Amino acid sequence: MERKEMKKLYDEIEVPMVEVTSAVRQAIGDVKAEKKRLLFTWNWRTPIYSVIILIVLYFSSGFLFPSLNTAMARVPIIGQFYMMFHDKVGMSLFQSELVKHVNEGAESRGVTVKVNSVYYDAGRLVYTFTVENLNKKEDSVPFIVNNFDHKNETFQPSYDNQGLKKMKDGRYVGQTEVYTNGQTIKQGQQVPLVISKIGDIVGNWRFKLPVVKQKTTLLAGQKDVSILNGRYQIRNVKVENGVNGSAIQYAIDYNGFAKDDKVSIHGMKDNLGNEYELEIGTVLRKKQLTSDKNRKEHLTILNQPINPKATELTFDTSVDIEREYSHIIPLKTKLPVQFKTKHHGIGIKINKIEQKDRSVILDYQFTGVDQKELDQDVMENIGEFIGLGDIEKMKSWPDPQADYESGYYLKGNHAKVTNVKTASMQSIFEFDDKNLETLSLNHFSFKDYGLYLDLSELNMLAPHKEIKVTIPVKKETSKASQ
Repeated sequence: MERKEMKKLYDEIEVPMVEVTSAVRQAIGDVKAEKKRLLFTWNWRTPIYSVIILIVLYFSSGFLFPSLNTAMARVPIIGQFYMMFHDKVGMSLFQSELVKHVNEGAESRGVTVKVNSVYYDAGRLVYTFTVENLNKKEDSVPFIVNNFDHKNETFQPSYDNQGLKKMKDGRYVGQTEVYTNGQTIKQGQQVPLVISKIGDIVGNWRFKLPVVKQKTTLLAGQKDVSILNGRYQIRNVKVENGVNGSAIQYAIDYNGFAKDDKVSIHGMKDNLGNEYELEIGTVLRKKQLTSDKNRKEHLTILNQPINPKATELTFDTSVDIEREYSHIIPLKTKLPVQFKTKHHGIGIKINKIEQKDRSVILDYQFTGVDQKELDQDVMENIGEFIGLGDIEKMKSWPDPQADYESGYYLKGNHAKVTNVKTASMQSIFEFDDKNLETLSLNHFSFKDYGLYLDLSELNMLAPHKEIKVTIPVKKETSKASQ
């Protein structure tokens, strides 16, 4: 890029005067004074002052002050973009020449998107791009990135972005992240990227973008670990260091009745006394191994690099989802009727169902619970998840809680605890909602309607303890595949 064009961009990116500290002002003054005295003599203060200026700009708002254009003219535009998004990792990699420049464009609805750069760091692929011909007045414009490829679950987009930021020439600049397992992707591998909406413009900006990798430090797990009596197995643990964070890449096998569960790592401690906190956790890929076993490849990003001298890692894990079967119970069923979960043996016993005017009243109790651990708010929340709907229609819906047809299903009810000692409950399903017609029942028949009960909710009544898993690790070097 020509120096004149770079300088023009720098002139257009502003910073408030308050961001430039007195130390920088003093440094500039001292440099001018030294120039007057020793015009052609090297001075040791000059590079130090330059570093001070760069550091202040780096940790400030990310925009360059126009008066420093000449001093900063050698910094390319890509570095500017990382500053605008306060991306310290991107700036660090950019300064080390570990950012790959990209020149890929796509046009839709008269708007052009050009991808400029990409880098990989600890589970994240980060792309910057510019948007032309958007013709908006706003300084910030939202955009939406679609799921990249349902057939290739190696890459998962982040739906949390800062939006586009406007430059003085009318262009916008944006940044988007993709989560991936750095040990399974290859250098130069293509990543599908689809932007489906910019501001209020629905379009189709499609890209095939390259992966860029660097050598990194890895701590590789030396054994697989089973937890909760073999219900889950944690396998293939790899901890990869990045600039400001680290990524735990691992697989979990889910067995038997727990095959549709979800276990997460939300923190970690090493044997040297360092503690690490969760920033992001996601599932990259799911695979059915047998009819009774599923494997999920997980990615957890932590807030700082792992000490490479660690020889043992202890993970703080939790079971986030314990999936159970759901049941449709006709209102005319013979009572009492009882169901219980496979995970904890928590049950629900339905004792009485009756219709009163334009409502159905349900009396029931929870079984297999520890009365000392019961929380009335949790009990009522679980009770409110019980639904009421047309039996035949509920059988045809994939998920009655999400895919119901208005007028044939009541998504919730008014639940209350009637006796804490016996864990007894009552739910009232009112057919008419004065505020929202779509939540009303228009075709109720006692013989044709039934209750919808997802037993997964009952597991909330079981005591849940954090599970600590300790795995020995060994240092490895990850090579950037060519």
